[in-house]
Amino acid sequence: MVNRAETAPIKISIIGKLNKQGFTLVELIVVIALIGVMLGLAAPTTRDALTVNTLKKASRQLIGLERSLRTEAMQNQVDYILHLDIPGSSYYVTETGMTPEKIDHLRKNAKKLPEGVTIADIVNEKNEKVKDGVVKVTFGKNSIGRPLVIHLREEEERMTLVFNPFLGVTAVQNRYVDISTTDGLGKDAAK
Repeated sequence: MVNRAETAPIKISIIGKLNKQGFTLVELIVVIALIGVMLGLAAPTTRDALTVNTLKKASRQLIGLERSLRTEAMQNQVDYILHLDIPGSSYYVTETGMTPEKIDHLRKNAKKLPEGVTIADIVNEKNEKVKDGVVKVTFGKNSIGRPLVIHLREEEERMTLVFNPFLGVTAVQNRYVDISTTDGLGKDAAK
């Protein structure tokens, strides 16, 4: 005689037949359809997280560096100099009192902007548009810097960063904007 406690429970499928072996085709299709719907809803968010715009990444990198240097200059009471290498699309930071050997070492190990991002030009405190060479930006221990406008590009995209001498980065435009550092007013270069 068979004891009911020793036998496995019998599963009845949706279509009404006894099933002792596993899942029916209908059950598998429903589960796969639910997984597909969940992936479809999560895909845009995941795609945006995985495909970061390198131009925005470069701007965040420079904004973070500006904030960090401004704060550290005040805290450490040292003037920091940010060297922006336009043709190399790179940068390095020195401080006052460094030896020429140390500065040369930092220049050789300059940090690059993300792949494909270049510095189109930099508008300095004299309102000159610099398109080549190295531009030096001083972050003083008195928390006062120089006005500066950096234009970044990646293929057809452009971005403008405005550095205010007293407030830090005050504007980020997702296009090329021709801005005068003397009056702080911008006029759209596309017009």
